[in-house]
Amino acid sequence: MPVSEYVTTATESVKKLWSDFDIKKWSEQIGGSSAEAIEAALYFCLSFSVGFLFKKYFKFLFTCLIVSAFIIKLLEYNQFLVIDWTAIKVFFGITETFDFNMLINNFFAWIKTHLLLFIASTVGFLVGYKLG
Repeated sequence: MPVSEYVTTATESVKKLWSDFDIKKWSEQIGGSSAEAIEAALYFCLSFSVGFLFKKYFKFLFTCLIVSAFIIKLLEYNQFLVIDWTAIKVFFGITETFDFNMLINNFFAWIKTHLLLFIASTVGFLVGYKLG
């Protein structure tokens, strides 16, 4: 078979596949709605980007984070900077009765509720990290 016929056949196959592809029908076959499929694709893409950038720029970001933390603690120690730790705890919702086990339980409850999004995010991050 000549190359031109092969390319034409491949192009026609791709066009047919693209025209026959229906995301709503596909998502209903796997037991979801098109909104869930789009949401999972969005989580995958965002996680892919984070994984890609994480691998590419980890050393730079880690160094910047360590240097920034050192400078902030140095400024706080010398009283050039005053940090209101109680306001920060209130902002993040950390109370005196904050329990790490509660945080872990809430995390796993979210995973059980949003399993598709968790899997899409994890796979996206791992693929992005691998390609980064």
